[in-house]
Amino acid sequence: MTDEPTRVVFHLDRDPRLIAAVRAAVHYQASLAGLESESCENFAIACEDVCREALSQLTDADGGLDVTLDTFPNRIEISILHHGRLAPAAGLESFALPGAQASGASEVNGLELLSRVDRVIFNTEKGAARTTLVKFLQPKL
Repeated sequence: MTDEPTRVVFHLDRDPRLIAAVRAAVHYQASLAGLESESCENFAIACEDVCREALSQLTDADGGLDVTLDTFPNRIEISILHHGRLAPAAGLESFALPGAQASGASEVNGLELLSRVDRVIFNTEKGAARTTLVKFLQPKL
C-alpha cells in the first residue's frame, strides 16, 4: 500500500442488507493496509456491529447512515454518522451514558467491540452522532 491516504464514502438507507457491502470494503481495505487476516475480520465485524446498531436506532425521517472509511499510513478509521437518537451505537452507551446498560439500550456488547478495535471515538455535532472506530497499523520497516 502507498502512504497516500484513501477515502471511501457510503450512504446506507435503512436496509440492513447494505451493511454487507461496507463490511466487505472494510475487510478489503484492512487487508490492503497490511492487517493480518484475523485483524481484518475483527475490524470488519466491529464496523458491521456498529452500523447494524445505528440502523436499528433510525426512523425513516433520520435519513440513513453515512459511513466513511479512511486509510492513513498509520491507521484505518471508520466513521459512522447518523441523525436521530444522539447516543453511541453498539453497546458503548454503557461507558458513555450511566444507567443505559440496565435499560437494555443496546444488543451489542461494548467490551467485545472494544476488543476488536484499538480506539472508539464518539461525538455529537449539529444534531448528528458520529462513532469512529480506529485500528492502528504496524509501522513499515
